[in-house]
Amino acid sequence: FQMKYLILSVLLAGAAFAEEVKVEQGCRYKGNIYKNGETWSEKDAFKMKCIVEANGSWRTEVTGCLTPSGLEVPVNSTKEENGMDWICESGAEGSIALKQKRNKMADCTGGHKNGEKWVESSFEFECGEGGVQKFLGCVTPSGAKIADGEIKEVDGNKLECKMHANGTVALGALPKEKNSECAGKDGEKHPHGSTWVENVMFEYKCEDFGMKTIKGCIVKEQGLQIPINETREAGNTVFHCEVKDGSYRFYTSNKGGRF
Repeated sequence: FQMKYLILSVLLAGAAFAEEVKVEQGCRYKGNIYKNGETWSEKDAFKMKCIVEANGSWRTEVTGCLTPSGLEVPVNSTKEENGMDWICESGAEGSIALKQKRNKMADCTGGHKNGEKWVESSFEFECGEGGVQKFLGCVTPSGAKIADGEIKEVDGNKLECKMHANGTVALGALPKEKNSECAGKDGEKHPHGSTWVENVMFEYKCEDFGMKTIKGCIVKEQGLQIPINETREAGNTVFHCEVKDGSYRFYTSNKGGRF
């Protein structure tokens, strides 16, 4: 009877031992158990994976990074999203970091597409690599283009287009010599001190420093020279030469005031 008891005791002990060493296969991480090959997100920043070896040992590893929108970027690779390159990079001692930079073909602010050129307030820009706005040069009211750093003569004036060290851009006229010539209609040159007629009856003079000024109106048939904002009479006709709202005007009326 005693022998049977001992055998039973051994069997019970063996059963108890087997119950104690029974372990569920998987990775234990922060109170959770993950199966072999199972993945999960950690702090919405990294993608984790459970790896169980044949001998039962296990480990976890970071397989990728997560962008703020949830896009997964595998370790040591790059993915593009909304004009940004997201880089998941492994570093020293197993560290993993997510970095970002503008994609080469990214658009610029203001809705300008990569490679697009546009003009703002007489200045021309281009949307360059990485979505960086690049200054190309200046555009005059007449449509002439002056490259960044260039000095160009336009309509008798030497104009300089320049981007300064602080990032501001400017288009300005360089000072002229006192006896500089003037530019007339269609770029025609006129010596300092000379007078000439444009548009049949408007007389101009080349003043100091290349300043083109209007003297008045000329009526050749009547031999009249009419200063600006004055009138002259010939017979029953009154000849008017005036400036209004920045433009010059010539017209006639009769002495009674009727046109």
